Amino acid sequence: MKAWWLDYHPAWNTTEFLDTDSFFALRESFREGNPLTNQWVELEVELRDKGKPADFLRELGGALVVSKRARNVMEQLPNLNVEFLPLKSKDGEFSILNVLTVLDCIDMAQSNAKSPLHTIYDIKGLALVEDIVQGHDIYKIKLPGGERSLASIFVSDRLREIIESQLEGFQLINMWDSEFTWQQQEAKFAAMCLEVDASLQTTFNFDKAVKHVKKHRGDIAYSGQWAIKTNEKNSILLGDLLLDGTYSWIDPIYFPPIILGLTWGIKEKKKSLFGWR
Repeated sequence: MKAWWLDYHPAWNTTEFLDTDSFFALRESFREGNPLTNQWVELEVELRDKGKPADFLRELGGALVVSKRARNVMEQLPNLNVEFLPLKSKDGEFSILNVLTVLDCIDMAQSNAKSPLHTIYDIKGLALVEDIVQGHDIYKIKLPGGERSLASIFVSDRLREIIESQLEGFQLINMWDSEFTWQQQEAKFAAMCLEVDASLQTTFNFDKAVKHVKKHRGDIAYSGQWAIKTNEKNSILLGDLLLDGTYSWIDPIYFPPIILGLTWGIKEKKKSLFGWR
């Protein structure tokens, strides 16, 4: 069983509230999972068109602005315990997805998190109580020792599959896996980074690594969890190792200072234990 953090994606189309004061007030109102239908007053939003249509268009402190299509998909699923609060817009039909289920399910003794815990960014490794999460497709998580919840929405494997197959413009981040704990993930990741460094045939500093991949198009230079290569414009891409052995590549605005002092190198031409792409 897994818990997935559902969020909008800022690189896709988003919405903006015309009344910014109402926007900030709204963020606070969604933290406790209370229904708001009976007191709801429609607010106006406008679309920020980035050329990439999205079904999740803004985060609201534990709620999400969603498209008509997202609402239709979710309303077909029984027992989600959510409400949709309509918004006014000349750019389309949007509403706020307000999740009403709040679970007191964090196992703080097994989690790697700041105490007191305030936001999802305070969590390095999340542990949940499986018996409490079981059977819930969408929920928020109660903060320890209070009535407020994390300002994030979590979904089950079942709902994740539906979202990925029918909707677009979102982020789904795996925050917890009952069969693969964060401790096991950290141990595997550390072993993978060691394997990378052990496989380096020729080593050099960062500047020489950049020169090498620019000169030898198609080569990749590695250092622990990091990798660099060039794109079709011969610009440097930065890769971050993932647990499945692949890399997440970005075109960075700048390079994190931590990577500049690392030892880099080219891998031996042999098959990795976990595969490379």
